[in-house]
Formats: sequence, C-alpha cells, structure tokens
Amino acid sequence: MLLEVSPMAQIVIMGNKSSTVSPPQMSDSTDPGNPALLDASKLRITHAETLKPLQPIETLRFGQAFSDHMIVATHDPVTGWSVPEIKPYGPIALDPASSCFQYGGNVFEGMKAYLGPDGKARLFRPDLNMRRLERSCARLALPPIDGDVVLELVKRLVEFERRWIPKESGYSLYMRPTVIATRPGLGVIASDHAMLYILASPTGPYFPQGLQAVSLLAVSENVRAWPGGTGGHKVAGNYSPGFLPQKAATQQGYDQILWLFGEDRRITEAGAMNFFVVVKRDDGDGA
Repeated sequence: MLLEVSPMAQIVIMGNKSSTVSPPQMSDSTDPGNPALLDASKLRITHAETLKPLQPIETLRFGQAFSDHMIVATHDPVTGWSVPEIKPYGPIALDPASSCFQYGGNVFEGMKAYLGPDGKARLFRPDLNMRRLERSCARLALPPIDGDVVLELVKRLVEFERRWIPKESGYSLYMRPTVIATRPGLGVIASDHAMLYILASPTGPYFPQGLQAVSLLAVSENVRAWPGGTGGHKVAGNYSPGFLPQKAATQQGYDQILWLFGEDRRITEAGAMNFFVVVKRDDGDGA
C-alpha cells in the first residue's frame, strides 16, 4: 500500500528563527492525573537560519546526509508528551545517566519517501512500520506511543523537507523515527521518560556496489534472533551484537550475513535486509 503525503492544516509557525536545537516545549496539560498525549495537530516549527546545499545524487550514501530539520518531542511521566516541534537538525542534550545509554532502551523504524511521476511524495506501507514501533516500545516498557500520530508527524516532515527527496530512480528520502529511554539515573528499571525524534536522510543504494546482487555468508555459531527474544521488534540492541560477525564476513569477502538458528539451521533473516526464497520445482515451475 502506498500512502500519499499531503500538507495538513493547523501548523503553528514559531516567529523566531534559530540555528540551535533547544529543549522541546512542555506539554500544555494542566491536569497532573491526565498526562498529555502526543498530538500532531499542535506541531510547532522553528526554521533553520540557513539551508544546506543538496548533495550531488552520485555522492549519496545510506545514512550519511541529513536534511535541514528534524522533529523532536519528549515524554514526562507527570505532564505526558511535549508539543512536537520541527526544528533545525543538530545535537540533542541528554543526561549521561539516561537509560538509553546505560540499558539500551532504544527503538526505531525505517521507511522511505519517494516522489511519484505526478510529483507527489509517497510512503510504502508506513502503517505497518507504526504498528511495529508500538510493539517495540511496549516490548521495552517505554511510555506508550500512538503510531498513527507518529506517522502524521513523519508525513509532515516529509512535506516540510520535500526539496530533499531525490527525483532519480533508486533514490529516496529515508525517514528514521526513533524513541529512546531518557530516565536520568542508574537502576535496572523501565524508563518512564522518553524522547521521540524523527530524522530525514536523502539516500541511494544501501551497498556501495549499487543495485547489484550481494553475497551472503551463512552463520550459525552466532545468533541474531531466538524464541522469546526481541528479533521481531526493531530495537537497537538487536544490531550491535551482529557487528563482530559482520566484520568477519566482510573480511572474507561477503556483503552480509544469512543468520541461521538451531540444530537444523533454520533461516531467520539476512543482515540488513529482507530475505525471500524462490523454490524451483522438478517440473520447472516456481513454487
């Protein structure tokens, strides 16, 4: 399913332009017993003072370039979600004891915005990304988040940063909504503080060789996902344990890993991508 991205009314434009990333404005909830929900209709905008030049299309690499702005909102256990804001892309300030650093309470999603022949921006099945984002937050006991509201914010950022969407085939604007645990302090407990931020990155093919076949190294001595684990959720902790096996695979000349599991070596997934199998039957037809 392709979802068209169109402008939405009721955007509040902040008057003062800024080139720095300031803390999100607090929620307007006045009832301590009723924390504010994340609300895309209250989105505020702070424009960057200067806009970055667009990179030449042939220089784009996955996740290396970012647009002029990002969206940020924070969650407090008393007041709830702050007013979301589009603001200049830049560093964020966090307590060094935040749960995201100490215990890895981080989840994210990845989706791409494309320009169609009619000039409209489209996202591919983003509703499924949002359902997984909700499940991932629940799995890590992060504050609940409404994926439909996050999707509306993603669409707003896509439209706001439209000039960054490449027009060439095989290129797109990669959107990365991220939720991190920001409870300040040590102690192995769930975080009731969180930050949502959404990045936009113009990107080309994931692999340096472009849109060509990749080689896979089947690995069973290291495990990427297992029953009862978090393999079905997009959490940051799923990825870093795979860096060492991936480094070893690269040294052997392979692009990615085909992760296997169990004594019967069942296929779980393939590195940074989906994995599909086409079986050719004895009679020559695909099955």
